[in-house]
Formats: sequence, C-alpha cells, structure tokens
Amino acid sequence: MELVIGGPYGMALVIASLLVGLAASLLSYLEFRYGIGTPLCKPGSKVDCYRVYSMPQAWLLGYHLSQLAPYYFTFLLSLSLAWAFMGNGLALKTLSFIALESTFLAVYLIYLMIKEARALCLYCLTMHAAIVLVAVLTHRAFLYAGM
Repeated sequence: MELVIGGPYGMALVIASLLVGLAASLLSYLEFRYGIGTPLCKPGSKVDCYRVYSMPQAWLLGYHLSQLAPYYFTFLLSLSLAWAFMGNGLALKTLSFIALESTFLAVYLIYLMIKEARALCLYCLTMHAAIVLVAVLTHRAFLYAGM
C-alpha cells in the first residue's frame, strides 16, 4: 500500500500544495506587516483580511499567526522534500501527523473567521485548504506508521 495517495503524483501534489501555502503565507505576512493592500482584501467587505488579522485569537505567544505561517510551511515543505528525494519515512510520518493535527486547527480558525471576525481572509483560507489537502494525501503514513 502506498503511504501517499496517488504515489509519486500525490507527492508532487503535496509539494505543490505546500508551495501554494507558502506563497499565501508570505502574502499574508506582507499584508499584515506592511499593509500592502491587495485586491483580495477589501476593508469593510466580507473578504476583509484586516478584520481577521485583528482578532485576539490570531496571536500565539506574542507572535501573529501570519508571522509564524511562513516558518510553518517552510518546515512542512522541507519534510515533504526529505521524503520525496531521500525517502525519509520519519519525515513523511511527521508531515502527516502535523498536517492531520493542523486540520483541526484550520476548522477552528475558519469558525473564528465566520463567527468572531465576520469576515474571510482568502490568504488564510488558501493556507487552510493546502493543509487539509496535505492531510488527506498523507494520512496513510500516519495511520500505518507502525507497519
């Protein structure tokens, strides 16, 4: 049984998904830090990144989630590349575990966007979608870790 759904194509999709997540995390950071103002985030609309960024739950240990996200996606991308090019099984199992755990966090953060901020952040949703896709594609590595 393949540990990644779709075999090598699935792993390529995992890497592509993490690259998209990394790009979204970098844009999110630039939007938060410098207020670059993109057409994807319109203050006062239903797609208002600033309202999402201003939630108290968007902070963790004194750091904003948009500051942590690029490191997170870089770490996951390095794990996926370690598996893809070196066959490191521990890297794949770690990637799978973190993605599965992060899926629960993604659901909670989406709930907060809808209920607390009453706005959506397209960068955030893109990152959440990337994590869920990685979790779906790699879940076998976690479920069958001992086999």
